[in-house]
Amino acid sequence: MKKVLINKPIHNDAVSRLSEEVEVLTPYAASPDEILEMLTDVHGMILCAGMKMQGPEMDRAQSLEVIGRHGAGLDIVDVKEATKRSLPIVFTPFGPTESTAEHAFLLMMAAARKLTLLDRETRKGNFNIRDRVVGRELKGAKVGVVGFGHIGKRFAEMCRDAFGMEIFAFDPFVDRSIVEGWGATYLDNMVTMAETVDIISLHVPSTKETHHLVNENVLKALGADGLLVNASRGPVVDEAALVKALQEGWICGAGLDVYDPEPPRDDNPLFKLDNTVLTPHLASFTEEGRQRMGLMVAEDVLRVLRGEKPMYPANPEVL
Repeated sequence: MKKVLINKPIHNDAVSRLSEEVEVLTPYAASPDEILEMLTDVHGMILCAGMKMQGPEMDRAQSLEVIGRHGAGLDIVDVKEATKRSLPIVFTPFGPTESTAEHAFLLMMAAARKLTLLDRETRKGNFNIRDRVVGRELKGAKVGVVGFGHIGKRFAEMCRDAFGMEIFAFDPFVDRSIVEGWGATYLDNMVTMAETVDIISLHVPSTKETHHLVNENVLKALGADGLLVNASRGPVVDEAALVKALQEGWICGAGLDVYDPEPPRDDNPLFKLDNTVLTPHLASFTEEGRQRMGLMVAEDVLRVLRGEKPMYPANPEVL
C-alpha cells in the first residue's frame, strides 16, 4: 500500500478519505527535519504551512510521486523544481475562497471600528473608552482590491453588496475588460490606487513581482484616513514601512492576518499598536473551508497515485 504523509492537521474527512486507499502518516508534532527523514519512502505528501518543499527537500524524497498543497498559495513549494523532476503538484485554488474573503471583510470592519482596542479596554473595565474612540462607516467607501482572482472578486462582491462600496482593482495579470465587465474600475498603478481609495485589501500570492508591493510610497498615498487589510502573504507589504505608517499616522489602521517573517517575533512592534487588528494566519480556517480544501487535495493526490489526471494541477505540463 502506498504512503501519504501530512505535515499538519487537516480535516478529518480528508484523512478518512485518504485512508480508504493509502496508508496515512500524520507526524504533526515532528519538525521539518524529522519529516524529511520520513519522506524517503513516502509516495505522496500533503503540504501545509510550516514547511517548504524545494529542491533539497525533493532530492531527499526519492519515492515521492505527488505533492498536494493544502491551500491556494504555492509560495512554500518550488513548482519549477518539481516540474524539472516531473513531479506533479496539486493544490486547492477554490478551497479557501469564501473563508479568506470573509476573513478579509472581518478585518476591514474590525479595523474601521477599532474593535480589538475597544474589546481590550472594555475587559479592563475602561468603559470610558467610548468617550475617546470613534469608528467610521463603510457604506459608500472606496475599496481597492489588489489581486482580482477568486478571493479578491469574492471580497469585492461582499463590499459592493453589503455596503454599496465602490470597487477599484489592481491586477496586471487580469485583463482590464474582465475587471470592467465585473463592474469595477481598473487601475494599473498602486500609488494611484492608494490616492483614490479609502481602503486597500490584498489578495495576491507572494512572488518576486509582489514583494513589497505595498511600500512607503503607497502607504503615504493612502493617507491618514486610509485602512490596509492583508489576508494574503506577509512579504507583499514592507512591514517596517507599515509600522512607521501606523506609528506616525500616515494611515488610520490595519487588519493583518499575515506577517513577514512568520511566525512574527515576540517583539514585533505591531503588537503594541492600538490601530491594528491582528490574527495568526488563519483566514481560511473555517470548518467548511478546511473540509473543502482537505477533500479537494486528498482526492487529487489519490487520482495521481492511481495514475489518473488530477482536477487541480499546478504544473499540468508534467502529466
